[in-house]
Amino acid sequence: MAPVASPSPSPPSTAPLHRRAAFPRLPTSVALLAVSSLLSLVAVYFSYNSIQPVYPPGSLAPDARGGGAGSLGAGPWGLYLYREVGWDDDPFEGAQQAPASGAADDAAHLKLTGTPVVFVPGNAGSFRQVRSLASAASRAWFEVPGVRRKGVGTREAGRSLDFFTLDYNDDFSAFHGQTLLDQSEYLADSIRYILSLYHQKEELGRPDPTSVIVVAHSMGGVVARAALLHPNYQSFSISTLITIATPHIVPPVTVDRGVDAVYDSINSFWRDAYSLSPSPSSSSSPSSALKVSRARAELAELVLISISGGVSDVTIASESASLASILPLNDSHGFTVFTTAIPGVQTPIDHLAILWCQQLMSVVAQSLLSIVDVRNSQGVIPRLERISTLGERLLGALESRPKKVEGRKVELETLERGEASRRLDVGERLVLRDVGHQERTTYLLPIPPTRTYGSAARVFSLLTSSTIGRAKESIVEVYACAFSPSSVNNPDITSACTPLFPSHVTPLPLSPHAPVSPILPAPVEDGTMGFLSVDVAQLEGMDAIAVVVKPGGGRNWVLAEFGDKEKRVQVVEKSTLQLMLGGFKLEAFPSTPSLVSEVWIPALDTSLLTFKLNVFRSECQDAPNGALFAPLVRQYSPLLHESKYYPNVREASLYTHSSGPYLPSPASPFASSGSRLQFFLDPTCSRDGTGAPADLAVEIKVDLWATLGGLVMRYRMAAVSFPFAIVMLVLARQLKEYNAGAAFMPFGTALSLFSRQTLLPLLGLLTLLSILQSILLGTHLSHTSAALSSASQHDLPGGAHTSLPPSWIADMLLGNQSSFFAGTAAFVLFAMVAAVVVEYLVLQALVGGMAGGVRWAHTKGPLWVKSAMPLTEPRETLPTQRVVTMGALLLLVLFFAPFQFAFLVIFLVHFFSTVRALLLAQDISSPTTPASTKRLWDRYHYSFAILLAMMGLLPINALILVVWVRNLAVGWLAPFSTDHNVLNVVGFLLNVEALHSGKMLHRTPGSIPSTVSLILPSLAAAFSLLYGIRYAHHIYPLANAFFLWLAANNSQALVGAVHEAVIGKRRSSLVPAQREVPGLTIGAGARGAPGLTKGGGATSPGSATKRTVLL
Repeated sequence: MAPVASPSPSPPSTAPLHRRAAFPRLPTSVALLAVSSLLSLVAVYFSYNSIQPVYPPGSLAPDARGGGAGSLGAGPWGLYLYREVGWDDDPFEGAQQAPASGAADDAAHLKLTGTPVVFVPGNAGSFRQVRSLASAASRAWFEVPGVRRKGVGTREAGRSLDFFTLDYNDDFSAFHGQTLLDQSEYLADSIRYILSLYHQKEELGRPDPTSVIVVAHSMGGVVARAALLHPNYQSFSISTLITIATPHIVPPVTVDRGVDAVYDSINSFWRDAYSLSPSPSSSSSPSSALKVSRARAELAELVLISISGGVSDVTIASESASLASILPLNDSHGFTVFTTAIPGVQTPIDHLAILWCQQLMSVVAQSLLSIVDVRNSQGVIPRLERISTLGERLLGALESRPKKVEGRKVELETLERGEASRRLDVGERLVLRDVGHQERTTYLLPIPPTRTYGSAARVFSLLTSSTIGRAKESIVEVYACAFSPSSVNNPDITSACTPLFPSHVTPLPLSPHAPVSPILPAPVEDGTMGFLSVDVAQLEGMDAIAVVVKPGGGRNWVLAEFGDKEKRVQVVEKSTLQLMLGGFKLEAFPSTPSLVSEVWIPALDTSLLTFKLNVFRSECQDAPNGALFAPLVRQYSPLLHESKYYPNVREASLYTHSSGPYLPSPASPFASSGSRLQFFLDPTCSRDGTGAPADLAVEIKVDLWATLGGLVMRYRMAAVSFPFAIVMLVLARQLKEYNAGAAFMPFGTALSLFSRQTLLPLLGLLTLLSILQSILLGTHLSHTSAALSSASQHDLPGGAHTSLPPSWIADMLLGNQSSFFAGTAAFVLFAMVAAVVVEYLVLQALVGGMAGGVRWAHTKGPLWVKSAMPLTEPRETLPTQRVVTMGALLLLVLFFAPFQFAFLVIFLVHFFSTVRALLLAQDISSPTTPASTKRLWDRYHYSFAILLAMMGLLPINALILVVWVRNLAVGWLAPFSTDHNVLNVVGFLLNVEALHSGKMLHRTPGSIPSTVSLILPSLAAAFSLLYGIRYAHHIYPLANAFFLWLAANNSQALVGAVHEAVIGKRRSSLVPAQREVPGLTIGAGARGAPGLTKGGGATSPGSATKRTVLL
């Protein structure tokens, strides 16, 4: 039956459509939500700024340079040999007789006699950063120029250090995986070249070095580790690797999959070498077995040391510098140490200042000189001896804890020098308040027998205001003496005494009474105290401790005692939640006077928490004329070397880096978790007459502001992934309403619906997923600990303690292992709502401002401006020029520029397309119909939503683009070997081109296409929420796939075919009924496109006529 046309209803007035708000006001609920989440962001920001570091005292200027640096490289990168003018020898032998004409000629005239050390700079680092370390090494080797320092410089196997430094042209290696690989290749080639410069066997009669020492800063440490895997690497050519502020486990930014690939390969290489992999690769295939065999051989003698700056390093998460998951826990092949624990440094240092801190560089330089041994081809002492020597320099006795007492023995008579020893009773404390002017005296403290105190562990402690040793300025020497059985009561008989210094001695910062107390760990400014600690179990076969006190100037004091190691520990038996709600108080501490007492806080075991310690002193402990020294607190963790010292403590910030987000837990049943506080007090301080029940009262509570501040550095990528997820969910809501037949909803309106209907359930879902994650991780950890508990500690396999959980669990959400932090993900998402609102308002202002400027130029500008910026609908067909432009852009990506550059161009084009869409929608000068006006507004709101989504992807692409632009700026035109896949921009390009040519998204008919339109953005949002922080680079391809689907929906042919299929299906189902379908209309759009609507609505955004169809 032929269709019969019905009278067309009168069109409504077009004025309201012309005045349709381009930027609708946000509802009050959304505004309040945005304000509250913005306040959360502001609180986190100020908390973050409150923990910003200050530079340590005694530091060298970062831009200071030494002279005599000669280039040995060519091209965009270079290799330099550093020489400290006036201190180091001139390496150019006979340079005046044979002037060099280039780097190769210079190398021919080099005469190198030291041990090669290679400095590798980090992300955007300079080769000049070697200056502080090299200068400190020269001054450690020479007393004055030309005169070697006694001890270090006169050692038979010792030699000076030849510092080579790599110039990577300040490249951004942290952002780009291929740059990391290129730098590692250059390092491998440089090491081979450096070793070829040495000809010591012929000239000096000693073996030429076959390996170098590498010192690397920041990402340079990752480059150095990756060099060992490169085919160009000369086997066993790195003997010792010292990394400074290097994020070994988790990359600082995750915008490039190549960086993750580098991290996975080097960490797997290390775990396989020490059998730390949960499932050994050797069982997979012959090639994997060969890889594991090579790793074990290559790393068998290599020592890896990681030095971290701690809380002051706000560039990286310091817990990622830990080697606990890639090295055995027994420190047999290396260790991690924080600057707060290094003797002579003992302060946190920020990411850049760590390279020019004079105290740290002096310690590192002396450590390197102490491991040199030019008598063998490796140029360094054997591995175990190397570990021990580096541990003495970088850890001290409190961290390294030597297992046995050894050293050159002396007779007691030699110590007494004719004066009889003073013997104390068993358990008596040695107290010497003023020993500056007394005669040399030897005190004997009998070691308590085990039967006297049962099985309780005993420890001997000695603290003095002076240093301990044989140096001229030291006034105390300590020995462990063994008497013959017949001479126990007669110490005059000859006895053998073994020195306990320096292996058991650690310098502590002096703790004088002062009105101001440091909150963060303080550097050594007022001098040091000498502290000696040794377990009685290590003194087996010994009978007494001999303390020799020598005369010296000043008012010095000495305290020594035997204490009960277990009874002096007070455990804080409260969970994190209990500490958060009510804190913890010790009103009488310690229970009995003791030189050293401890408080154990098991809840403080993650870098996400910061506690506040308040110490209230008794009248005696707070008086300068009462106690010999003010209370000193040392915070430490049994899992890593991170001691922190708080002299003159009243208030302190307690934190740890023993674990953190996305880090494998170094699970072991033989290591206790949490943190411990070690209080050093004057046990002779009188409590009588003061009314004080104890020396101190201690209060511990969670520092909420500092805890919030720590979230910024560890979850910085949440500022990219979470807002993008919100935008995707809002866009999905817009598409759902649009496909249902409504107008394309403004982003602000859709954001309001999302906030009212979706946000709260989403916050609850994230909390539940976080709880599930903590349960799964806790179950895995329990199984690992149970397996280890069944093994003997001495028979413990090397890698059993680091069984890794599946990455899909460990890397989900915020990577938390405790259910206490289950609400953190919801809090971060709530705070990111403000970020989305800010992005929306900023982009709204930019688009509106640009549109206003163009409108003003058309109104008051010259004619050439109007012709250059026409406000007309673009042509319906694609001009050849656009096809050529798209092809040229794709060819540029394919052969020269990375696809991130094309994305930036596409974003800018779409920005101006959105401005034009707004101008066309607001234009009331040309006649229009309600349907066409509605279509123009729909296209603008859709374009704006797409622009906001692309804006969220800009940070992911910007960092890679920075690397490429940096290479172009320095004249390096070599293209990237990666990032040239044109498929990565096809979706964005086609979608933006369709909008730029004036097309509008068609409604997707049918349940399957509509479902796909919802699934794709929801999938991108889900991944962004679950794994976007850890794997931000995967967000981009998901968004590209979604945009490719939108581009397909922009195709009139494709959507038209779907429309016809749907119409045909409905016709075939309704023909037998021969009835009228009310509200079913078919009409022609503005471009003749057929459309299907219900309820008499417009068939498409541009439809102007309607006809009733009788079937």
